[in-house]
Amino acid sequence: MLMSFHGWKETSWNNFKYTDFRHAEAISVYPQGKNGAWAPAPYADTKGSEDIAFVEDILDTVRATYTIDDERIYATGMSNGGGFVAYLACQMPGTFKSIASISAAYYEAIHNNCADQPVGRLDLHGTNDPVVKYYGGKRHGTRYNSVVDVLAHDEERNRCSSRIRTERLANSALLQTWSGCEEPLQHIRIGGGKHVWPGGAYDKDAHVGKGFATDKVLDFFGIPGRPEGTRDT
Repeated sequence: MLMSFHGWKETSWNNFKYTDFRHAEAISVYPQGKNGAWAPAPYADTKGSEDIAFVEDILDTVRATYTIDDERIYATGMSNGGGFVAYLACQMPGTFKSIASISAAYYEAIHNNCADQPVGRLDLHGTNDPVVKYYGGKRHGTRYNSVVDVLAHDEERNRCSSRIRTERLANSALLQTWSGCEEPLQHIRIGGGKHVWPGGAYDKDAHVGKGFATDKVLDFFGIPGRPEGTRDT
């Protein structure tokens, strides 16, 4: 099962279009946040506990309707949604096998009281993101963490060694893979990339190929099925 969470002021329908998980061999679910937001972002109308309860209700509903493997439940999200899945990994580590955050807004509250149980983590972020800057910043009167700091937190949490393997993927994209982790940790750094789902329907800058982020997310989760026309470059 794959849950996909939209960004701030977006809709689940927008998220469905740019992620394009239609061909994925998984039950894909696209929740809608209250007033287009997810906790614990400063603009969210909900508390973290309320959004967690909402996610739990969705899982219970899906379990009552379909047969799912509780050992293979995954979550991904864009921007505010990317920060929210990191929050879920902290608060519900036994529920989600792995999560993937895309252009994520990692507000400081996300990692408060974070469980130390390892969770598989993939992060994709563009170095020229003007909305959620790669090296951190402040929005809505609230600090958000840099990608570097978040990865350092995940490295410790997943009990990784300090060894990192780096390989070039497509155009300006670099894949970093941590070694010796109890659960996998990867980061894709897109040089010049903006605030977007890379390779998705709304990505006009073409720093990577069509379907790039969707392909990498599904590959990390071990889920077959790719959008038509997916290209690495």
